Amino acid sequence: MANRPALLKQSELTRYLKAMKAAGNEGGRVEVKPDGTHVIFQGESETSTVTNPCDRLLK
Repeated sequence: MANRPALLKQSELTRYLKAMKAAGNEGGRVEVKPDGTHVIFQGESETSTVTNPCDRLLK
């Protein structure tokens, strides 16, 4: 089985982060969807409200 190409290359992520920093935004996140779409969120990243029931076992 052949390997498929990466959905997000390191060079792309580096470019996104440098652009965010140049724009004055230190916080944020980049989401990669299964179809390969890159979504960039600026500002403080929100924590996920979805909890896994197994998480309480790990605490």
